[in-house]
Amino acid sequence: MFEFKMNTKLKAIFSGKVVNKAHTINTGVDEFPRYVLEYLIDNYCEEETFYEDMEKVVRRLKETFVHGAEAEKVRHFIRENRQHSVIANLEARLVETEDKYWGSIGAINENFVNLPESIVRQYPMLLSGGMWGTIDLTYDETEVHNKKIRPFKVTAFTPFQISVINTEEYIEKRSEFTTEEWIDILINSCGLDPDRMNRRQKLLYLCRCIPLLESNVNMLELAPRETGKTYLFRNISYYAHVLSGGKATPAQLFINLNTGKIGEVGIRDAVVFDEIANTQFTDPRSFVSIMQGYMQDAKFSRGKKEILAFASLVFVGNIDVQGILPHEKYYHLFEPLPDFLQVIAFLDRIHAYLPGWEIPKLAPDSYSKDFGFITDYLCEIMHELRRIDLLASTRSRFELVDLARTQAGISGRDQRAVMKTASALLKLLYPDGQLADEELEEILMLSCELRQRVRDQLHLIAPGEYDQVKLGVKLLSNGKEVAPNLPDSKRIQKITISQKAAVGEVNGLAVSGDHGCIIHFEMQATKGNGRIIPLGSIQKVMRESIEAAAQYVKAKHGELNISAEWRQNYDVAILATYMGIPKEGPSAGITVATGIVSALKNIPVRNDLAMTGEITIMGKVLPVGGIQQKVRAAYDVGIKEVILPSDNLKEAQGLPGYILDEMVLTPVDDISRVLEKALVSSG
Repeated sequence: MFEFKMNTKLKAIFSGKVVNKAHTINTGVDEFPRYVLEYLIDNYCEEETFYEDMEKVVRRLKETFVHGAEAEKVRHFIRENRQHSVIANLEARLVETEDKYWGSIGAINENFVNLPESIVRQYPMLLSGGMWGTIDLTYDETEVHNKKIRPFKVTAFTPFQISVINTEEYIEKRSEFTTEEWIDILINSCGLDPDRMNRRQKLLYLCRCIPLLESNVNMLELAPRETGKTYLFRNISYYAHVLSGGKATPAQLFINLNTGKIGEVGIRDAVVFDEIANTQFTDPRSFVSIMQGYMQDAKFSRGKKEILAFASLVFVGNIDVQGILPHEKYYHLFEPLPDFLQVIAFLDRIHAYLPGWEIPKLAPDSYSKDFGFITDYLCEIMHELRRIDLLASTRSRFELVDLARTQAGISGRDQRAVMKTASALLKLLYPDGQLADEELEEILMLSCELRQRVRDQLHLIAPGEYDQVKLGVKLLSNGKEVAPNLPDSKRIQKITISQKAAVGEVNGLAVSGDHGCIIHFEMQATKGNGRIIPLGSIQKVMRESIEAAAQYVKAKHGELNISAEWRQNYDVAILATYMGIPKEGPSAGITVATGIVSALKNIPVRNDLAMTGEITIMGKVLPVGGIQQKVRAAYDVGIKEVILPSDNLKEAQGLPGYILDEMVLTPVDDISRVLEKALVSSG
């Protein structure tokens, strides 16, 4: 718990670099960046007279802040009065052809403000995105450069940001706090109340800082609404850029070929794609291709240019939950992403999948009530820590292992992902590099978990390509081997199959999206006029497949020992379960034929068996698509035998050994073989 004693200790050790975060909420001047408010509160407000002091600060802010609509009015005022002070963001740039520094003040729509070199030397951060502060301006029409009048001139600048960051001091003073105290300080610094979170929730929340501390990290977070997925990026770091829906173009993110201007990944520490499912990408396929290359080796090519950049990429979106886990309607946890991003090569490049569904939703009492680092200070510290390598001194204490002992083992991408995540967490929690084995184990387990979640989903999507590895760590000090336990790893879609063989009930196999699924068919024969009645959103191609199956049964009625008049005297209803989901494709042909024969002959169908295959009117069984996904779906629900077309057998045999060891694959070329295996004999 963050008590008064802790606040006193923090203020004493980091004097001038902390602020009471409770005072930064509901100030009435939300148009200013948080770090501006925090700097003013820390410098001009006393705890005893906070509200009176804050009232003065707010009044001054409103008097000197320039709104966009007033820009021309303020320009006129400066010209008429020859001097004026504004509160705004000042950026500096060097124009080498003139050997001169120019300032840009967006608040007054001016990009050529005369800026003394002494101010740039004093505040070098002006050259890196600019600084907020009080800008004293004058107007001198005799200032002429390149035959153009440049009358606006900065005479003095008082920043609202910490201008000198001493990273060594920050690292050294970390040792004054316990790990538990440090974690609570960081949570408070991010603007939230640590007392409302348990240890795991705190660590997961702080994982959102990973892209700000480490270059070229690719992170995905899916979470329910109102969990503050981008709150940290918007409020903690001005080195992060958040794209909220709308359009994302290669020119905006990478490079504009017309102007040569480098995009956001070249100038930011992190680019955050908020509401990723609603983001519109121009030419999505080529965009993803560029993205994949960048995610792999931090380079991108546009035209003839190849550029190295260091921004981390963060993909954020919504996911529905059921209880405390993602909803069972998702077969794999990449499903909420747009279809064009559900590409294996893209997904494999994601280093960390953060389980946002475990992070508490934001509520009115979620916000910090105690002291934490001034946002501007923490932002700059994290930016500077990107340059430091803490992992090198720790690397000799552990090695990554595959505790599943698969043949392929841990991939290079797995190793890179875990190392990047661990490096960032070390910088965040132990910037001095001093940590015990238990603390190192905690960091490594979390790093492995975030990558393991990616590997688990890839295994679900493409089990033949991705073995079920178990990312773990061996601590070399004691030989201990450990692996994370993912709460969501055992989340499965609850599909139940019949507990016993039943007449007219058959387990079919299908593909939904990029994964296999079980479709339980029920067939019922009743007195009627020979109608085939399809139920359960059965679409055109599957209806034709049903007719082909019925035609086969009609033509072969003698061999099947079925009355020749069944198409005149009986109706057969065919129900495909999950009625609200459209069913399409020809691969249920042998399933339907088996069910019709079972219903007409009143013979049960084995409940421990599933099947897939297209049928012709002559009873031949033709190959189908998605065979690996279908067999995997059968394995997941406990099916013991799968009947499949002979031409699909080789593909199915490419599945992992642990699946093939538990199942019988029965290849067939003719429906007679299907009926022989599926129908329960009277003997």
